[in-house]
Amino acid sequence: MPAESEITGHIGRSDHSRRGRVPESGRGRVTRQLAAIAERDFGAVSLGDCRSCGLSDSGVHKRVQAGELFPKYPGAYAFGRPDLTPNGRRMAAVKACAPDALVSFASGAALRQMRRSNSSYLDITIPADRPIRRLKGIRCHRADLAPQDISEVEGIPTTSVSRTLLDLATQISYEGLESAANEAEVLEIFDLREMEDLLKRSKGHRGIRRLRQVLEHGDISGENQSKSDLEKLFARVCAQHGLPKPAINRWILLGDEYHQVDFLWREKKVVIEVDSKRYHHTGWKLARDARRDELLPLHGYLHARIPEDLLLQRPFEAIQTTTALLRERR
Repeated sequence: MPAESEITGHIGRSDHSRRGRVPESGRGRVTRQLAAIAERDFGAVSLGDCRSCGLSDSGVHKRVQAGELFPKYPGAYAFGRPDLTPNGRRMAAVKACAPDALVSFASGAALRQMRRSNSSYLDITIPADRPIRRLKGIRCHRADLAPQDISEVEGIPTTSVSRTLLDLATQISYEGLESAANEAEVLEIFDLREMEDLLKRSKGHRGIRRLRQVLEHGDISGENQSKSDLEKLFARVCAQHGLPKPAINRWILLGDEYHQVDFLWREKKVVIEVDSKRYHHTGWKLARDARRDELLPLHGYLHARIPEDLLLQRPFEAIQTTTALLRERR
């Protein structure tokens, strides 16, 4: 039978623990869990993260006083060191606003490297039914977003590329938006089908008009530049025969759908496609081309397809076809 002093000592330690003193092993466990979260989230932890690791609010306060947690926004901290990287700041802002908050607008474009942002504010979007928290350094927006409008970049919740461009259209100039769309194309993150779907769902959004103008008339990457040797040849032959200079690789709006065409004489509404064997003979591209060919005449365009063999072997015939369409529009 154990001595009375042993029982008393044991009871005393348990009672002390119940009154809030965390054993050293417990403190170490909490620190390791917070460190794991911080490593994943660019150094940022939230009050909710702290609570999930077993810390009370007073425990969080003590760790702030001890220099282990550094407040960045109400309910969001830097762990271990006071400074955060740009991604750490973004993650901290998301954690401060709401569990389902997203980096968006200019901040979302900067996160995706579509456009630099020198703003001291971070743009964060929260669900429309959530109250806006007015936090220093954060510009909060509310929106009802579909699942396809929600994405991640390096683990940071953010709006999709298309939604980011749509929102960005309400903040910046036409030229700035054109540049951001161009960069998205260069980075190969621009998805036209995703954009078409979003525009159909976003009637009434303030950014639609400007974004449509950029998509239809803007100089998105690759436009007015020949992508293939075949396109370069056709452009050169057109110039040699004195044809009006066409726009190259332009997006045009056909109903509710955007389609890219190889050569466009916009005022005359004439479209020429040069069919490379390499790029126009896969299943999905055939389906895409067929859909575009179906829509072009329905929206007042004259168009023709010039096969690779014809352009390479009898370029004059290719020019005759083009000239005939242009003359018909006169």
